Amino acid sequence: MSREVSPAVETREPIRIALPSKGSLCDGAIELLKTAGYKVRRAGDRQYEASVAGHPRLHVVFMRPSDIVTQVCEGRCTLGVTGLDLYAERAGDDDRALVVKPDLGYGGCRLVVAVPESWVDVNHVADLVELTSDFKAAGRTFRISTKYPHVTRSYLRRWGIYYYQLIDSDGALELQPLLGIADAIVDLTSSGATLKDNRLKEVEGGNVLESNACLVGHVAALRRLVDEGDEGELAVLLDALDGVLGVESLLHIEVVGGASDSGSTSADAAAAVASHLRAQAARQVVRGEVWDDRGAPGWRVTALLASNRLAACRRRLFALGAARVVGVPARFVFDREAKSTLDDLVSRLRL
Repeated sequence: MSREVSPAVETREPIRIALPSKGSLCDGAIELLKTAGYKVRRAGDRQYEASVAGHPRLHVVFMRPSDIVTQVCEGRCTLGVTGLDLYAERAGDDDRALVVKPDLGYGGCRLVVAVPESWVDVNHVADLVELTSDFKAAGRTFRISTKYPHVTRSYLRRWGIYYYQLIDSDGALELQPLLGIADAIVDLTSSGATLKDNRLKEVEGGNVLESNACLVGHVAALRRLVDEGDEGELAVLLDALDGVLGVESLLHIEVVGGASDSGSTSADAAAAVASHLRAQAARQVVRGEVWDDRGAPGWRVTALLASNRLAACRRRLFALGAARVVGVPARFVFDREAKSTLDDLVSRLRL
């Protein structure tokens, strides 16, 4: 008896996402994905593989942020979350990878040039041009300690600084000028407090690079994934991230009022409330009519407003005729006019 063979089921390539194994970059990535609807299931901190609930095609691996750049460039990982500073240093001009989303909304810091506070005559990076030349004339070598040699060389070249030696170090750089290991450092800072605590100062114009958590991807894999269309796994993921990041610290507010005792119309009150909200930098301000449970007419204004501004608006909104003000954290917002990460990626891949 013959048996009918079912056609082979199409299997699509898995999407491997590399996340930092620990620290704030890891925590921020997991929280961001969770908010976007992608819950990472990881049994423990020592487990280096994880799944994503409801998305069997997605596979998560955990590794050092610096290794993530390498693995994405070599195509072993499709996507990766790492620091923009590490991507700039490790990827350089490697055209096998690109930055899909340059700012994931956390992990902000700066790569800066810092010198001892006692150098009262060195306040701008341009001062280093003369200083390094003076070192050379005196038969000395100006030493700069950094974990970012590629980015640092490119930066110094733009300023015309050529007479120096880079010292590659994996340890704490702030102590090296004090110990005589280096004359200056190029290192990451967020508040500048660590530099100050170690009697160092950032020189003016010494902002080498602005960094934060970013999403990077392997170019060849991205091309295949965007060909799956607007409902493909990559498209849905990027749209979800756009929706989440577009509403950070925003409230969806609803202001409702009824007929005014002062004689002003509902339209007047709604217009005044809308105008006040726009003055507070509210977005997507919309007016409409409402009726209560007894059929009495009223008005409603909805908007997106920064959460730290709502309390300050309370009394003014009531003075303008509001009867109720409700603010709910916005989780997703998709705006037709907003820039789409997917559309931007598709246009870059086609260049």
